[in-house]
Amino acid sequence: MSDLKRYNLVMPEELFAELEKIATKRHTSVVEVLRRYIKLGLLVEQIDERPGAELLIREGERERQIVLI
Repeated sequence: MSDLKRYNLVMPEELFAELEKIATKRHTSVVEVLRRYIKLGLLVEQIDERPGAELLIREGERERQIVLI
């Protein structure tokens, strides 16, 4: 198994409550939700580094382009 790193994170109570709500809904832990969000963020970074690549969100027939700054 690879080495694990520990990181303490402080966040506003309201944000943590939202994460707890998502974790409960998905039957998982807040830590697992954060891990998934970090993986998604890393994927977004990879896309952003590629010239001409776009990040799109499709909701039914509606499509939105995500512009990263």
